[in-house]
Amino acid sequence: MKHKRAQAVTLVFLKKKRVVLLAFVFSGCGMFGKAARQVLPVPPYAPAPNALDESYFHSPSGDIAAHYPKGWLLTDIQTIPMANVEEVYTDHERRRALVLAELPETAEFRRSVERDGMVALADQSFATKSSNVPGKLTITRPTDLYTENGKVFASYEYAELGPDSVRQEENRVVLFTTGAKFYELGMIELAPPENPAEQVQNFRLLESVTASLQGVAEIQRDTTAF
Repeated sequence: MKHKRAQAVTLVFLKKKRVVLLAFVFSGCGMFGKAARQVLPVPPYAPAPNALDESYFHSPSGDIAAHYPKGWLLTDIQTIPMANVEEVYTDHERRRALVLAELPETAEFRRSVERDGMVALADQSFATKSSNVPGKLTITRPTDLYTENGKVFASYEYAELGPDSVRQEENRVVLFTTGAKFYELGMIELAPPENPAEQVQNFRLLESVTASLQGVAEIQRDTTAF
């Protein structure tokens, strides 16, 4: 019987004295978890051109860095502490916020990642947000998996429900790992947009920041016989 060949994606990273190896094998659309899922070869939104400042923001531990949007202002989160939030930037009108947060690692969360792959990051992210405001949030775009610059990301979109369950602010969250830590980067609307086209521009702006990320675990592609 002839052996079929499939691509193997191996995400390798070092964590102190031990090597953590996550191997994901896919043929066609199956990847990252037991259920077959499509992995987009490009982001769901095209990055907005020339939208970023030349300067970088960094996570407190220094493992993550990225350019932030031009003209956006750093928010002093020490005055309004938020659980696991590490950096916040807003536009001048304070209608939008770029939020970097760490996903707390627990044994249960680790097991979910081992079982479901990157999708587990999105599930954990939304579950945490929903628990803070029960019944107020709804998923508006299910989890996408995609690759960019040799890195794998998950993303989803959600909205906060206003009176009579009408959707108001639309938000997008991108999930990733450094290998040692799990993060989310969100574009959060602080006020309803004046027109729906603004939401797409917001999400493209987030993709520009995502494309500039440094410190995200990279994938190595092999060809493996089965």
